[in-house]
Amino acid sequence: MNKIFLGFLKGIFIGLANIIPGVSGGTIAVILGIFDDLIDTINNFFRDIKKNLGFITPIGFGILFSILFFSSILELCLKKYSLPTNIFFVGLIFGSIPLIYKKAIKNGIKKNYFVYTLISILIVVLASNFNKNGATQINNDISFIFLLKIFFGGLLAAIAMIIPGISGSFIMVLLGIYPTVINSISNISRCLLNFSDKNLLIRTGAIIFSLGLGLILGILLISRLISVLLEKFYSETYFCILGLIIGSIYGIFVSPMTYQSGINNFMILISVISFFVGAIISYFLGEKN
Repeated sequence: MNKIFLGFLKGIFIGLANIIPGVSGGTIAVILGIFDDLIDTINNFFRDIKKNLGFITPIGFGILFSILFFSSILELCLKKYSLPTNIFFVGLIFGSIPLIYKKAIKNGIKKNYFVYTLISILIVVLASNFNKNGATQINNDISFIFLLKIFFGGLLAAIAMIIPGISGSFIMVLLGIYPTVINSISNISRCLLNFSDKNLLIRTGAIIFSLGLGLILGILLISRLISVLLEKFYSETYFCILGLIIGSIYGIFVSPMTYQSGINNFMILISVISFFVGAIISYFLGEKN
């Protein structure tokens, strides 16, 4: 029961991260010490279905619960308290760095490994300075072309979500589909409570279905690649992951969405508290593995 609860809790954090532009679900999976196991479970699911189901089910329910239940709350937090909300995730990242470094040097250390870390930091820094404006309006179009865009957006976002340091939600912002996706996720609960609104049901169902197909395909494609890298270049891969995660801190701080609710003394105070809460949580959950 302890493992089930911890898996569910970790799934909640991964789900939250995947909703926020600038924060990577892959980063949170590494922070919580389940990244390797997740990749291995996805790639070898049918080799030991019972064991893999036992591992991935509570995490999956946590992610699903988080996205469905917290999407509206998180939407509100990002509007009203965007700075402390994002700084909480910075705290999660900071608290995890010693644990990730420990994993990176598990098989020994070479000086050139730090080059991989620096290159990875540079990649995230450059990516964070791409155009971040994207679309700010919800698009209710359900034409084939737009649904195809949602599908490919989901595919690219899934690839980004799995790679630590790269935000899947940020990819959606760049593609201009983020507001529509978040709105559609929020609408799922409305659809469940009100089946009479046929237009809402059709629009929400079409967008979520297209997004889901893209996400599943993207996860299957990238997880296989990462599995090969971890098998053949474990230390090099983890030093790259370390760089991607450190670089993601820069990505959060330069994102306009981090400051959209404004900055004042109260916001700064709450942000300091949320930073330490995030750091303590990530260190505690990471040590539990």
